[in-house]
Amino acid sequence: MLRDVAAGKLVPASFQRPYVWRGPDVEAFWTSITKEWPIGSILIWEPDASVDVSRVGRTRLGPIEPAGEPKGIILDGQNRLATFAWSLRMPGDPMPDLSLLSEAEREVWGSKQLFVFDTHERRARFAHEDEVMGEHLIVPAGIVHDSTKLWPFIRKREKQIDISDEAITWLDHFGKAVRSAQCTTTILDRASPADALDAFRHIARVGVPMSEQDFADAMAWALEDAPAAPSL
Repeated sequence: MLRDVAAGKLVPASFQRPYVWRGPDVEAFWTSITKEWPIGSILIWEPDASVDVSRVGRTRLGPIEPAGEPKGIILDGQNRLATFAWSLRMPGDPMPDLSLLSEAEREVWGSKQLFVFDTHERRARFAHEDEVMGEHLIVPAGIVHDSTKLWPFIRKREKQIDISDEAITWLDHFGKAVRSAQCTTTILDRASPADALDAFRHIARVGVPMSEQDFADAMAWALEDAPAAPSL
């Protein structure tokens, strides 16, 4: 799942509301991961070739835009997966056009904030990307589980600062926690758009409550074979 996020193979459904998590939600998500608590379930729709993915899916997940056609449409779990996508950002990585971000994305991530593991303070926290290249080893949270990204980053920093064995051990603990994160994923394989929308209706009220307008926008998703929206 995390590899698919990093590779740009997943995007939110076009009828979903935008990203809504704020800073405390991001912190709670990463606390759950680092304490090895379950982080809920994810529902992915993998439509068949007859479905126009550009119509049913958005153009990005967090800051990640698919290089080609995505293979999965996120029906439940957008905020969690988008938070992980944002957490993959490295100092200097390009930012999406701020005008295209949701209000919450601009507030949490728009000023080039990263969520990091700080080996000096021994805690996870938000930091401006410039701080990551400061006098202590501070690692973007999204790369601690991936040795192909983590170790090149550490080797680069070793040329600039002293890094203790204790710091590496501390990071390794969190890398293992991310790799063992408990998440149930359900795939709607080759389901019709109507079936996908029906699944969305059943899970849409979970988490941060949706407003009447959120539901109206979702139900207005114009698919001829979609069943009528339930009465609210």
